[in-house]
Amino acid sequence: MRVIFEHSNYLKCVLYPMMLSIQFVRSSQSRIIARWFTRNSITRSNQVPKSSGDIKNDEVLGTKMHRVTNFDRRLLVWVKRYPSFAEVPDEVSVDCLLNSRSKARIKSTNYLMVAAVIGCIGAVILGKRAADKGENLHMMRDQWLQERLEKDKNK
Repeated sequence: MRVIFEHSNYLKCVLYPMMLSIQFVRSSQSRIIARWFTRNSITRSNQVPKSSGDIKNDEVLGTKMHRVTNFDRRLLVWVKRYPSFAEVPDEVSVDCLLNSRSKARIKSTNYLMVAAVIGCIGAVILGKRAADKGENLHMMRDQWLQERLEKDKNK
């Protein structure tokens, strides 16, 4: 009975803090990667700076504005929110930017799915051509093994 109690103390004192530190490291790494695709990254990072004489940004009615970066400009033009790069204003509403990021994410995912399907079809076609020629992995492996054995004998 005493051995089990000592074992549980060992778990509580040594292993549990170690597991918590590993969880903290993993969660902080995922937060760093995911930070660029969240609403908080937009609302906190590039807000229009407040001047001392103006009304606070929180007290103004309407949507919050976001200072647009070059990447955001390209994104807004790519999802056809604005017709050209030059016509994108310096400040855009947060909702507009979030919607354009969502559309761009969906659009790029669709392109990647199409590329994956084309790659699969290409792999099937190449595999059928190789099968018609009589090539297969087993024969290629046997040839490679014979070459290696010949090189080893010559040494």
